Amino acid sequence: MSWVDDWLEKNPAPKRQAREIGVEISYSQLRCYLECPWQFKLRYRDRWRSAHTPPSALGVSIHRALESYLRSGGGSLDDLHQAYEENWVHEGFPDPAAQMEWYRKGEEILDRFFEDDRAREGTIEYLEREFFFPLGPHMVRGIVDRIDRRPDGSIEVIDYKTHLDVKDEEGVKENIQLLIYGLGAEEGLGLDPAWLSLYYVAVGRKVTVPYDRARAADVKRLLERVADCIALGKKFPADTAFCPSCGLNDRCTLAV
Repeated sequence: MSWVDDWLEKNPAPKRQAREIGVEISYSQLRCYLECPWQFKLRYRDRWRSAHTPPSALGVSIHRALESYLRSGGGSLDDLHQAYEENWVHEGFPDPAAQMEWYRKGEEILDRFFEDDRAREGTIEYLEREFFFPLGPHMVRGIVDRIDRRPDGSIEVIDYKTHLDVKDEEGVKENIQLLIYGLGAEEGLGLDPAWLSLYYVAVGRKVTVPYDRARAADVKRLLERVADCIALGKKFPADTAFCPSCGLNDRCTLAV
């Protein structure tokens, strides 16, 4: 992950203080800071929130439905649909017709998941499992969607995706979020992860790669440096290149 070295070189660690200052950091905070430190300040220091959109509402609904359904031991397709109905997020839609259209998209996704899951050979060890592990004076926190134990006993860390942008194996190998979850399974939960998977439930495809500890070590260095910048830095510069995709640009005075 050569880009990590480039970023670290361009963003040296702030001067250390006599008393170490630690912060809690997650993948969401890391991504937000890397995109735009000013956006990080607005979201995590000033507590600004962005409203749901149809894709985000669907994503949350699918995640909650799958957790509820699988945590209860699975069951019939009707059981899965019931879990979906009970966990549906009603916010973020322009009108009832649009909400119903997105709801039906979710039903189609879950129908596909149900058929795929019937062929699952491994066992589910954890669902929506929270982890913590120390990193210097900081604490890394996250929640893994799912951790499976394969028939051969190896551990697979799985993150659900509800969008249609399917990455190839090389893209999955470079996925920072998944590498952090691998670290969380290893250092936070005491497991020995062998596989990392992005499960694109909208298209019924799972892309799996071996857990690469060298790449994970690069991500740890990045996490620690960003946490140092958050804890010890005085300024949060804006990167306006990310304004078009920021959910706060309707209120941010620096947005372009």
